[in-house]
Amino acid sequence: DPDDLPVIGDIADFSMTDQSGRTLTRSDLLGRVWVADVIFTRCPGPCAKMTARMADLQSSLPAEWPVSLVSLTTDPDYDTPEILQRYAATYQADARRWHFLHASKPAIVELAVGGLKLVVLDKEEARESPNDLFIHSTTLALVDKHGRLRGAFESVPLDVSKVAGFEQVEPPSSDAWRTTLKPRLLRAVERLIAED
Repeated sequence: DPDDLPVIGDIADFSMTDQSGRTLTRSDLLGRVWVADVIFTRCPGPCAKMTARMADLQSSLPAEWPVSLVSLTTDPDYDTPEILQRYAATYQADARRWHFLHASKPAIVELAVGGLKLVVLDKEEARESPNDLFIHSTTLALVDKHGRLRGAFESVPLDVSKVAGFEQVEPPSSDAWRTTLKPRLLRAVERLIAED
């Protein structure tokens, strides 16, 4: 609920490298609301859709809003800052506002799982392709200007109508991001910007 954003927890200090080779820390993001996700550039699944939705969010944010976007790679061995820079360019990411972060795997897990409460797991079995490497959240985490986790918003709604026993449930509409999910997220971001 964008009108009910309790403090879930504090984000611990971190230091990572973005797609431009710059170091980004928790302190650098203080005073800004940020929206974060976890992706990897070789992802054969939802990452492209998630990143396209972050790009759509970037274009919907007024330039004067103190908001940053943060995408953490779950595949730091492959996703070097150079690879992340090429990937970011594909989505016209503004490097002043949208950071694709690289760090050691333990540091990524600490921020993604420990701080942002997102799921990041190595996928050892039942890979659909050689690049089907990780299981991760499709959730966007929302962090306030004080570095506190305040909410989670789905970027790719789960179609439970494909799950046994839920066949009667109506699948999410194809424009759910545009009509429901993004407006709710933007309202929550605006609310956090207005807070002290």
